[in-house]
Amino acid sequence: MKAGRIGPMLAAGLLLMMGAGAPGAQQEAPSPVVRLGEILKAHPLKEGDTMTSVELMRGDGVSAHLFQVRSRMRPHYHKEHSETVYLLEGSGILILGDRAYPVNEGTLLMIPRGVIHSYEAKQPTSVLSIFDTPFDGADRIFVDQPAPSP
Repeated sequence: MKAGRIGPMLAAGLLLMMGAGAPGAQQEAPSPVVRLGEILKAHPLKEGDTMTSVELMRGDGVSAHLFQVRSRMRPHYHKEHSETVYLLEGSGILILGDRAYPVNEGTLLMIPRGVIHSYEAKQPTSVLSIFDTPFDGADRIFVDQPAPSP
């Protein structure tokens, strides 16, 4: 199977397995299907933007988001949730704690709760991020920390 096909299939499988889109007690059920290619086209990273994010789904205990990074994501950590990231396109260096990892399309990684992380894009990068518990922007706690060498 070609690598270009694995990403969307893996993303769809992860979203379905996590139960995102399950209806709440008083709300209409959102679609359990997200087409990442369509989302990328509808929400391109605009000239001058360094990063964008789109919430794709939210379920009991979990949420899924599309992040696009042109240059850099500042060092930060999350007190209340862990993050699983799948690189859909692009490449760069993931800084996780005191280690640096070269990453590219097709990379799957886990970021534990409380671990400082950042990203340096070598190419514009699109990722699917799944947060456990659902992502809350106030829980992105920025820190000043020198980057380790790759």
